[in-house]
Amino acid sequence: MTSTHSTRRRRGGFTLMELMVVVAIMALLATLTLMGFRYAQITAMRNRSTAFLKGISSGLENYHSEFGEYPRPKKTAITSDFGSKTYNVGGALMLYQALSGDGDSEIEIASASLGASNGRVEGQEVNHMMMKEMPNELWKRDTSGYIVVDGFSHPFQYQAPNPENKVQHGTATQKAESETINATYDLWSFGEDDQHTNQVTMDVKQNEATSGKWIKNW
Repeated sequence: MTSTHSTRRRRGGFTLMELMVVVAIMALLATLTLMGFRYAQITAMRNRSTAFLKGISSGLENYHSEFGEYPRPKKTAITSDFGSKTYNVGGALMLYQALSGDGDSEIEIASASLGASNGRVEGQEVNHMMMKEMPNELWKRDTSGYIVVDGFSHPFQYQAPNPENKVQHGTATQKAESETINATYDLWSFGEDDQHTNQVTMDVKQNEATSGKWIKNW
């Protein structure tokens, strides 16, 4: 009687060992689910960044056709914090204006006439729109101004070469602007990489160990 009763009790419930196995399996499944969700999330943000980069490139070609040159950021050493990381936003500020037509104070040009950005395209600014359909997700207002952002909501990075016929703007600026892989311009998103956001030298750009996760035009 005792043996039969004990067997029935074990069949009707879990032993401690069995319960621990079930909990371990549930924890593993939860971890795998979260990993899968994170992977899908990063993939979606990368795909969005790639689409944005193509759109920006098309807008920059329109700018080149209109003005005979690619735009150059007026500020090359301005930064802003995004969470715990710091990003250069000089290029993103310039890209917003060059693509949207909303202002021209961040573009290095001989004569600025549109002033600072205000988040709207008005009056003669319409004639300066180089990207006719600019998604709302492509830009946002930062503490430094209006910037163009990637699918991770971080500022796109942009560097233009420093042509010999351009006015020199100081040793640091010259060095930063001359370190481009392309003869036209370097445009990239850091993607999910949050370790090299302040490292943009030629060595870093060309090294797949550091720039392998970037979404870039080279």
